[in-house]
Amino acid sequence: MIQFKLLPKWFSIFFISFILCTIIGTQTHELGHIAVAKYLGYETQLSYGSMSYHQKGFSEDQDVQKWRSMFEKIGSYDNFTEQEKQEVNALYDKIQEKFPNNPLKSFYVTLGGPSQTILTCFIGLFLLAYRNRRKEENFKIIDWVSVFLSLFILREVFNTVMAGVRYLINGTKRFRGDEFYISEYLGLNYWTVPVMTAILGAIIASFIIFMIIPIKYRFTFIVAGCVGSVSGFILWFNFLGPWLFHS
Repeated sequence: MIQFKLLPKWFSIFFISFILCTIIGTQTHELGHIAVAKYLGYETQLSYGSMSYHQKGFSEDQDVQKWRSMFEKIGSYDNFTEQEKQEVNALYDKIQEKFPNNPLKSFYVTLGGPSQTILTCFIGLFLLAYRNRRKEENFKIIDWVSVFLSLFILREVFNTVMAGVRYLINGTKRFRGDEFYISEYLGLNYWTVPVMTAILGAIIASFIIFMIIPIKYRFTFIVAGCVGSVSGFILWFNFLGPWLFHS
């Protein structure tokens, strides 16, 4: 049940909260990757929407530095002359020999991001369950924090839905999402893990919104969530994130 009444004060609170959670959720997801990579002995670097990891000594290697400098100087691989393409390909082969990829470790690093997101969601659900057992009648700050932690799982829904939209509109068949890589590594259909996590996320989010959040706040929460999440995504990926990480 929803009461279609917008509460201005609560809209502002929810709007700002969703912006912050979009940013925090993005960074903690990447930190999940980094935690696993660090544990496996890799050197890591955090960016505003991604992370990178390499074996120790990778960045200091002369071939790696030369390979990177060519791309920094020329730009896209398509802009390379045939001689430059041969040179950069030869460098890449040498780098691969010195720093071979470990598929199993790469799988673990990939798994770290979604695992962190889902774990955060379950922590929120646990807190909500604990509060419910104590039969608290009024929502307090800890309850709202638990709600937002639980809704971190919406990242799984968003990524899968957007991938589906790109597939329908542009015919895109390859995606960079962690869940797609996990499916591929496990030998499953490419969409298996993304769809499963999206369904899980949709079920949890529906439960939180329609069963946990008090009726008088639901409509305001949903509207603020839609507007705040989109605003947070645009703010972080187009303005604040690039400025902070490239300043």
